[in-house]
This record gives sequence, structure tokens and C-alpha cells, in this order.
Amino acid sequence: MEITEVRVNLNRQGRVKAFVQVVVDHALLIGDIRVMEGKEGTLYVAMPSRRLRNGSFRDVVHPLSSEVRRQLEEAILGEYERLARELGESNLHPRLRQTLQRLLGEEYWSGEPMDEE
Repeated sequence: MEITEVRVNLNRQGRVKAFVQVVVDHALLIGDIRVMEGKEGTLYVAMPSRRLRNGSFRDVVHPLSSEVRRQLEEAILGEYERLARELGESNLHPRLRQTLQRLLGEEYWSGEPMDEE
């Protein structure tokens, strides 16, 4: 299995720090992955899940081996950290961060460079 692309969309509110999509082998897109902030500020990856009628949750996508989980977590958290550093999360006004994320996201998702003014 090769993780060919990781798409991160930062979230500024709550425990969900980012929503992520992962492309595997240029052929399979896994969406609704979340980077979450746990107790004591640690980050972890939450796989896509659905709420059942009884209120519990069940994973929709789940790695079958610890090696695959490790690969996913490393790729996702690595890209999250890179993007957070690139946007200078701690130094920017929240509105400016939001605007930069939107502009970067448009370029990132379309794959086309943005026109420079």
C-alpha cells in the first residue's frame, strides 16, 4: 500500500484540529478522517465512523494491521504539522489564518497555481 496523497483542511474550533482525505495507490480516496486533540493536548488520528441507532459509533474504514495504521498516522500527522507550521498558526490573527487556509486550499485542491497579482 502506498499513500499517494494527503489532503488536510485545518479546523480552528473545538477538539477537531483538521479534516483529512487520503489517496491510496492513486486509486482509493478515504475521507472524513480527523486529526483530534486528546487530553493533555496530544494529537491523534480518528478514522471515519458512523453513529449507530443506539448512539455508539462504528468505524467505516479501519486499518487491519498496526503497520498500516502507523503509515497512515505518520503521513496524516506529518502533513498536518507541515501545514500548521507553514501557516504559522500561533502568530497569525484568526481571520488571516482562515483566509490563508482558504486560498491555500483552493490551490491545493485544484492542483493549479493561483494567479499572482
